[in-house]
Amino acid sequence: MPESSKEMHQLKKELKYLKSIRGQGTELISVYIPPNANVNEISARLRSEYGQAANIKSKSTRKNVQAAIDRILQVLKGVHKTGDKGVAIFCGNVSSRNDQPDIKLITLIPPKPINVQIYRCDSSFYTKPLEDMLGAKEIYGAFAMDRREATIALIEGKHLNIIRHMTSNVPGKHHKGGQSAMRFTRLIEEAAVDFYKKVAEVINEAFSDPKVKAIIAGGSGPTKYGFIDGPYLRPEVKKKIVGVVDTGYTDEFGIKEILDKSGEIIEEMETAKEKKLVDRFIKEASVGNLAAYGEKEVREALERGQVELLMLSEGLDDEKIDELESIAEEMGTKVEIISTSTNGGQQFLKGFGGIGAILRYRN
Repeated sequence: MPESSKEMHQLKKELKYLKSIRGQGTELISVYIPPNANVNEISARLRSEYGQAANIKSKSTRKNVQAAIDRILQVLKGVHKTGDKGVAIFCGNVSSRNDQPDIKLITLIPPKPINVQIYRCDSSFYTKPLEDMLGAKEIYGAFAMDRREATIALIEGKHLNIIRHMTSNVPGKHHKGGQSAMRFTRLIEEAAVDFYKKVAEVINEAFSDPKVKAIIAGGSGPTKYGFIDGPYLRPEVKKKIVGVVDTGYTDEFGIKEILDKSGEIIEEMETAKEKKLVDRFIKEASVGNLAAYGEKEVREALERGQVELLMLSEGLDDEKIDELESIAEEMGTKVEIISTSTNGGQQFLKGFGGIGAILRYRN
């Protein structure tokens, strides 16, 4: 299992706990600090919020909010810069009794960089930025283009990273006198081809990275199809294109349209990937003889270093997942968490107990 996948599972557990907490009033504080942020400025903002909290009418809420801010300031004291992923801090009274406050502080280094700076005081912790990370399983490439403009971006969950925005020198449909229509048309085609080559150069460089699992194309007209079918993209990049959608724009708004319209495409890909994995496991369990299931048999195979891939259902108890993951990590074994939202995932949980392994060899 890649380290980030294990971190994702840990994040899921932390979120479950954070979302279970409810304050007696608006006294639970969430602070998100992006990578390499100026901590001194954030601390100054928190001190300002401490002063503003003096205006809270409820004495207990006022006291708890100021106590929580003070705890956070103590954590940040002496820290000048956050790391390359940032940090999320949650602090507040978790006690159900007004007469016995319990100010608890939770600090999380997320598996992916935080891209927002937030201070929020509410009756529950604000966890949406972290929840969005759970949905970001893979990185996808996207480009929106026509003859006049192109935008290339990476999509990770709901996060966009615009790599390049390009404009062309392709003339408009109308031309000045003195040029024949045929010559003008040729100039347009030559300029368009030159633009396509420049766009392809950026796409080929950005999307040949193995981390980019698939590409979705968009645009307002037929240009995108001619570009994809033409000789511009490298074969290894072209084969990653899994969907083409119509968009009204070819700038950043066009990329956002692709994001809005690509959910079903991406979901189908994720479902297909998991189905392929479960199907392989079932085949090995039934005829290939290179599979093990059930806690005892899988645990023994893990400890012998026999397991190529450990498969665990997200429907298992967290403690069970953690325990088996820990053994797999010691043995250098890859782990996949199988969802319960697909038919294959349900079959794996109900039919095999949610614990399975694909083996390197049989005894």
